[in-house]
Amino acid sequence: MTKPVAPSHAAQLRHMLDTQEVIVAPGIYDHMSLLLAQAAGHKALYASGYWGTASALGEADVGIAGMSDFLTVFGRFAARAEVPVIADADTGFGSLTNLRRAVQLYSQAGIAAMQIEDQPFPKICGHVARATSVPRKDMVKRVSVAVEACEEGGMLIIARTDARRSEGLEAAVDRLASYAQAGADLLFLEAPESEEEIAQAASALPKPLMINAAHGGFTPILSPSEYARLGAKLVIYPAGAPLSALRAVANFYSCLANDDANSAHEAMFDFKEISRLLGMDEIVAFQDRHGSA
Repeated sequence: MTKPVAPSHAAQLRHMLDTQEVIVAPGIYDHMSLLLAQAAGHKALYASGYWGTASALGEADVGIAGMSDFLTVFGRFAARAEVPVIADADTGFGSLTNLRRAVQLYSQAGIAAMQIEDQPFPKICGHVARATSVPRKDMVKRVSVAVEACEEGGMLIIARTDARRSEGLEAAVDRLASYAQAGADLLFLEAPESEEEIAQAASALPKPLMINAAHGGFTPILSPSEYARLGAKLVIYPAGAPLSALRAVANFYSCLANDDANSAHEAMFDFKEISRLLGMDEIVAFQDRHGSA
């Protein structure tokens, strides 16, 4: 009997958009965070340009990482993940030709949704400085090209605006409405500063609203159900996991620098459990069955 073909991750994400539930996508920044997020039961994951660049290159999120850098990291995430991966693509990596190529490669890599933003190059994290936006017509072209490059029913296109802090909420919402007309599947309002702003945007927009719950940023951090009450459909939490991990890692390094290797032990993750998630138990069982070393 032929094994049924599983739906693509893009198809899974489209199905989730059709349900009444809010989609929660925690941030992943390496493969261990990916495995832990899956083990916790999350149905979608978010690969952030900020944290991907920081983890893979040790650089700031100012456009230093290029298309090949993002594809190397995020493509491996998509290959390893059992759930849809939503991936950042900054401003599209240069020209419209580059953007079209990025859409094709992201799609081939199995990424479920690709996020592009309306900043100029070089971009900057919208929760670090006052990011600016290109003229609306330029971003409409980006969205149109990205949508055209996608196969029908394939990878989703997320259009993000950073205009809230530089042009105001009304202008940002107007921009997103234009991006929706150009074919974007989801509309990403970066850095709304209150619950009222989120609700206002959600009620005014013709496509599902995406919110960035960035710990340390300008947007209030709420529970998924609270964002859903305001009208958001997709919520990413890109910074919570890496910031939590960094605190634990810094604590261990500090203890070790003070000739103490054990004080941080209680806060450590279980070694046997991460080995299990990495597949070590299956590998050992395989070797035992076949008598290999």
